[in-house]
Amino acid sequence: MTKVSFALGQMTLQVPSWDPRSVAEVYADMLEVVARADELGYHSFWLAEHHGAEDSYNPSVLPMLAAIAARTTRIGLGTAVMLTPFHHPLRVAEDAAVVDQVSNGRLRLGLGLGWSDEEYRMFGAPTKGRGKRLDEFVATLRGAWSDDRFTVTGEHLRFEDVLVTPKPAHPIPIFLGGASDPAMRRAAAIADGYFPPSTVGGVAGVLDNVRSVLAMRAEAGIETPIAFGCFLPIGIGDDPDSAWESIRRGLFHTRGSYLRWAQNRRDLDGCDEDAAAWEDTVRSQTVHGTPAQVVEQLRPLVEGLRELPLAEAFISAVLVPVGMPKATALATIERFQLEVMSELISADSR
Repeated sequence: MTKVSFALGQMTLQVPSWDPRSVAEVYADMLEVVARADELGYHSFWLAEHHGAEDSYNPSVLPMLAAIAARTTRIGLGTAVMLTPFHHPLRVAEDAAVVDQVSNGRLRLGLGLGWSDEEYRMFGAPTKGRGKRLDEFVATLRGAWSDDRFTVTGEHLRFEDVLVTPKPAHPIPIFLGGASDPAMRRAAAIADGYFPPSTVGGVAGVLDNVRSVLAMRAEAGIETPIAFGCFLPIGIGDDPDSAWESIRRGLFHTRGSYLRWAQNRRDLDGCDEDAAAWEDTVRSQTVHGTPAQVVEQLRPLVEGLRELPLAEAFISAVLVPVGMPKATALATIERFQLEVMSELISADSR
């Protein structure tokens, strides 16, 4: 039976125009929230990455995770995802190893390709062959964290007789994201873990994705089990309407910003109302309600994951969307731990 845990995030650290806090205040509040999540026994915390955003979407996941490492002792620290086309693999290998050492072996590195034309233009990164580049990026990281010097002779990346130090405190698991068939097959073939996008389509969509990746891994002839994680927006309240309202605006700001970036639009004021056009669909795919109702909505996913042959599985709750005040965020993660996590996962399996 697979162990299933609960995590926190993805956090984007966006600061919409209607949030009265500064960037520094949002960061400080996030540090306090994660420190409390560490005390409450959450499995891990996950940060997302994008660049050039008007609302200061977090562009620097590893420096932020280093700051979190200094404030916590147990919680895992993850990127979901670091966008590899905009990073040098040796620099990532060094920075990730340092964060892993600082955190005493708590880093999990989630990697992806990104999709925004603006970001590719910003960094002058080529889009052609990007999937193969990701394969070689992963190979470079594994070589960099091996015991000795290494050489990579890929089509796009070439490094000869290179030594990267320090080495990580533990073997850093590499997660790959994505929902397309090529992305899932890549994760099945070369990753230690896989997670789908948070927009995958609710609880049923999550189980469909992980079953597909397991089938692809078997087809590739890989016998070692893969880890799995998923990110679900979750709202808790005294009734379904208040639970939905607690996450609605922040959730729609993030989704609305994605919609505008896909249209190569940069102005994000009011972008939450762009996403509101799909409110009925989004709400139907979002876990929300009283704690007891949330438990019943999540129970099929927890039980389904337990029955699958995975190295481990975590459900990461997007409980703290952008714009949520610190006091509300702290109360929310505490209520979730007390009234949802404790009902779904026994203390000896957490």
